[in-house]
This record gives sequence, structure tokens and C-alpha cells, in this order.
Amino acid sequence: MKILVTGAAGFIGYHVINRLINEGHTVVGIDNLCEPDTVDLKKVRLSLLGVNPDAIKDGIPARSAIAVFDFIKLDVLDRNDMMQLCNECRFDAIIHLAAITGTQLAINYPTPFHNINTSGTVNMLEAARLTGVKHFFFASSSKVHGRLAQAPMKENDNIDEPMCMYAASKRAAELLCYAYANSYRLPITIFRLFTTYGSWCRPNSEPMRIAHDILEEKPIKLINNGHLVRDFTYIDDVIDGMMFAINTPVHKSGQVPYALYNVGRSTPVPYLSFIQSIEQALGKSAIIEQDATNPFTIGEHVEMYADTSKLESELAYSPVWDYEEAVPLFAQWFKENYKVNFTI
Repeated sequence: MKILVTGAAGFIGYHVINRLINEGHTVVGIDNLCEPDTVDLKKVRLSLLGVNPDAIKDGIPARSAIAVFDFIKLDVLDRNDMMQLCNECRFDAIIHLAAITGTQLAINYPTPFHNINTSGTVNMLEAARLTGVKHFFFASSSKVHGRLAQAPMKENDNIDEPMCMYAASKRAAELLCYAYANSYRLPITIFRLFTTYGSWCRPNSEPMRIAHDILEEKPIKLINNGHLVRDFTYIDDVIDGMMFAINTPVHKSGQVPYALYNVGRSTPVPYLSFIQSIEQALGKSAIIEQDATNPFTIGEHVEMYADTSKLESELAYSPVWDYEEAVPLFAQWFKENYKVNFTI
């Protein structure tokens, strides 16, 4: 297939493109490379995909030296350029990963979250509709499970009360996806991802911050005095699931061609246990700072983990990596690359 990946230089974008080109697909990736705190890491990811960062110019394809992959510096908000690209290439599928993330950042700067996560998604849906794309894949977030949801989170939870603009923007994008599937019969699959981690992870993600603070001997502040439960999901599980969804989309005949799945390990892990596993893997103790802050006041749940029964029954797929097995791999990668290929 010929596939467009937005957010191509991001954490998940890098991994999914790597898998797609290894499976023989023709891939075009776009990214605006505009985040100052992550652009160096994005360039390293692109170099691993065979793209010379020094050869990147706005709007001009940079060809990979090792695969059938072109990278273009392009923003999903550039609607005309996006339409031109999709008209010229006639993609079979679009994997829409481009987004701005972060609960606290969304509270401080809500407008970019609407612009990129919601308006940007409309632009991609329109491009897909008008150019005959056969399958649109969208990465949403577990954060859409708002104030009314309870663990384990299910796809049919009442999520009418989002707790931050990030959650609201992702939920708005989900609704837009459904509207396009319903009105235009555009086949769409959505994954709601739960705390994904692994090599080349986002610098502001929880696992990266934990590893950084342990090595730098900085205190790790634990809200709710550390009484938190999360569904830590290893990147290989996410990518395996995405390949199932992209290669064999499940859309039932006679129904709206729309499928939404919660994607997590479906194993509740105490936050302190996850920190301890990183401590052990790094061979260094964390400095813990207790904080009684109620998670709800900053847009977080005390317990957040996925019910993946729908994923298992409809896609015949279930994540397999336990954090005890995956954290040492992540920690080893972090030790080898921190201050060499990226800083935080």
C-alpha cells in the first residue's frame, strides 16, 4: 500500500514507519518539526529512517537512503499543501498521528490544542475524503476518559466531561471521525492509547521524566502521595496492534465503517511499582517527593487502565508485553542515548 503518516518524526510515527517500510509499503511522512524541546530527537528518529536532517526543506520531499520512504516538512494545518500532496500521491491509507500533547500544557495554552488536534484532523479527513483514501487511522488518547469514567476504561464509557483541553480536542477529533465515516462512508479506525513507552519516547512522557530524574538525582513528585494506577503499554504492542488494524480493518457490512478500540496492556500497575522497576533497571534509586494533590484537580485519574475485550474480540489481538520485561529494554536504550542523541 501507499501510506501517508502524519507526525512522522514523533515517537509512534517513527516506530510505525519503521514497521511499514520493513513490511514493504511505500510511505510518505510529514511533520512540522516545530517543537523546540523535541526537534533534535525528531531529527535523530528521521536519520534512523535514512533521512538526512540537513537535507530537509519546507515542502520538498527528502528521500530515505535505506527505504521507500519520503519525508516532507509540512504542517497538517497547511490545508492547501496537504490537499495537493494527497491529490498527487493518491494514498491508499492515512495514519494520522500528528498532535500536540500534555495535560498541563493544554491547561496553560488551550488554543493550539484545538487548532492542531481538532482543525488539523478535519484537514486530514477532508483530504482523505476528496482523494479516495480507503482507510483512515487515527491515534486518540486515554485522556478522553473524563470525570465520569472509571477503571477499567471501556469504549462505551460516558466521556462527556473531559478534564482538560487535550482530552476535549481528542474527543472532538473522534467525533469528527465518526461523522466522516457516517456521512461519507470513509472507513476509519481509532486507537485510544494508554501511557505508551519505549525507545525514542517523547521527552515529556512519564517514563522519560522518571528515567531522567533518577539519573539526574532530581526529586520525582508523586501526586496523590503516589497512590496512582496506570496501564503502561510498550510500544511494540501498540505497533503490532496498529498493523492488525491497518492490514485487516474490521468494519461490518451495512454499518457505519467506524471502529474504536482502547489499546493498553489491560494490567493495572501501581505507579510506584513502575518507578521501582526503572530504578532497578538503571541501578540507581529515585528521590521521591510526596504530594497530596488530588489528581482530578489537574485533569488526571487515580486509576487509569484499559478494558481491551473489544480489541481482543474484534481484531483477535491482545498486547503481550509486561512492564517487568519491557522496562529493562527501555532503560537500556535510555542509558545509551541520553546526552548522546537527546537531552531533557
